[in-house]
Amino acid sequence: MRKEDLYTEQYFGDEQQSVADAPQWEQQALPTTRLNAQYRNPYLDSMTAKVLLGDYFNAGRLPPAEVVAAVRHQSWRDLEYKGGSLGVVGDRLYVLFFRSMYSKLSYVKAGRTEKKHKAQVQKRIRTHESEAKIAQAVLFDAWILRPCVSAVAWGNGVKAHLSAAAEEDIVPVEQVKAEYFRGIAFGTAVRVARMQGDCSGVVFLAP
Repeated sequence: MRKEDLYTEQYFGDEQQSVADAPQWEQQALPTTRLNAQYRNPYLDSMTAKVLLGDYFNAGRLPPAEVVAAVRHQSWRDLEYKGGSLGVVGDRLYVLFFRSMYSKLSYVKAGRTEKKHKAQVQKRIRTHESEAKIAQAVLFDAWILRPCVSAVAWGNGVKAHLSAAAEEDIVPVEQVKAEYFRGIAFGTAVRVARMQGDCSGVVFLAP
């Protein structure tokens, strides 16, 4: 995806405001890895970090890098807890919530990875994290499906449901692109994903 395309996708609202107008991070770069020696704080657990990040954003303040790292770490732990090992081959459906200090730049990403190789899931999500930095957004919540034979029908059903909701104003959701949605709560998007699973006839792979 070209950066200029993402700039267009990341904007929603009546005011003509671009991503460049969003608050910028401090001079030090955001952590590009999960909790490591540089950003680990033994007195900061991941769930507390989520609360702190929300407090910083709500107050219009930039969070310390160690808080961002802890929030990302919890999101990756959630993926591994809910979907099992991320290194297992198989189709995966995922729902990611990227939270920005500027609320209009926060969004839900619903996507799918194919069963090509073991590193596909990690690579795809890290790519989404890199894209989110343009909107100064952090991976705040994450859910993923256990490996299955094919998640195509499931994924298409989720996107069709959310797209219809956006068009018919069933819930306050706006569609940015095929897999990007604003205004919908992460929990609601996950419930849609789980509900669509009942209609998709998915076959899970043995753990």
